Amino acid sequence: MNNLRQLHIIRGFAALYVAIGHAKVVFWSGGQEYLKTYPVEEWDLFDYLVFAIDMLSSSAQEFVIVFFILSGFFIAFSFERNNWSFKDFLINRVVRIYPPYLFSALLAILVFLFIDYYNPALFTSGSTKPIIVRMTRSYHEMNVAGFLKSLLYLPQQDYIGGNLSYWSLLPEWIFYLIIPFLIGFKKWPLLIFGITYFANTLALFGFENPLLKFVFEYGFYFFLGIELYRFINSNEWQSKMPSKLFSYAIMVFLIFITIVLGVLCEKGIINVDATSLLSACALSVFSIMTLLKYPIKGAIYKVGVFFGDISYSLYVCHLPIYYFAYAIITKNLGRYIFYDRIYWLIIPLAVGLSYLSYLLIEKQTIVIIKKLKSK
Repeated sequence: MNNLRQLHIIRGFAALYVAIGHAKVVFWSGGQEYLKTYPVEEWDLFDYLVFAIDMLSSSAQEFVIVFFILSGFFIAFSFERNNWSFKDFLINRVVRIYPPYLFSALLAILVFLFIDYYNPALFTSGSTKPIIVRMTRSYHEMNVAGFLKSLLYLPQQDYIGGNLSYWSLLPEWIFYLIIPFLIGFKKWPLLIFGITYFANTLALFGFENPLLKFVFEYGFYFFLGIELYRFINSNEWQSKMPSKLFSYAIMVFLIFITIVLGVLCEKGIINVDATSLLSACALSVFSIMTLLKYPIKGAIYKVGVFFGDISYSLYVCHLPIYYFAYAIITKNLGRYIFYDRIYWLIIPLAVGLSYLSYLLIEKQTIVIIKKLKSK
């Protein structure tokens, strides 16, 4: 467990991947629209390569599952170190999670007010581009009731500020509310949530209720992370790992397979999302074990940990930043659909501004938590 900080690299990669995928959703025309405008018959090898790169950022949901498993892993570690009471654990989570989230929600509101002032045609264009439809709907839902719902991570039709990333925060909070009562049970919660998960996989219940979705889907991921922590912390598993080179080769292969399966599910070629989501589970488990056994060093470690440190701020703040940039670009260029890869240029902007958010808000919550723990 001396290499625990290595796991922030996984978290950082997952957050960056989600941010890249959403940049494509906001700024790029989309695969089908692109293919109509640029038929494959006219492509050369470079066109195929670039389009493949575009498609390989279409599996954001799968990498959110990585967050869930890591969350379970780190919460198990936290309870072992701190022996939390229910009250102290919730105070810790509120201080840690809420300020960056509320900052991003207020940022989204300010961005939408700016758009209404600077480029109001964006909300009245009648464009059928899905992201503009979502932004327009979210703008018209921006009211006191919507804000109060957002305090509980609930949407109206859309989440406040059209922030697609917020969907994963409610399962996190359900997990936080129940874990103090279940952390003392070994294996049984994972077994129960595993049974409900695979029952849902076979029957495709399609629950919309957040509690039922947690019971029949998301809970499995969190408790998989908890049991993985217990296994790693109490078993001699290191000697059974493949060599360093082979372990990293397997990890890269699992990343590729997870992304490909996610793309196939997103495009409807594979009808069962569980194939890609279970691949994300395998990726998470093997990546955690690989980085703990064979830690990354040097510049790659520093870059990875940087993204890991800002991962939460990047996750909740990147979409308001994209909407802000989209309003400015569309106002000045006079068009809403882009066939070039302008989204590649916006990602560094999101990373830089999210880092500022991390310094101003999230890093301060970590300082507060350390003070609370010392008391």
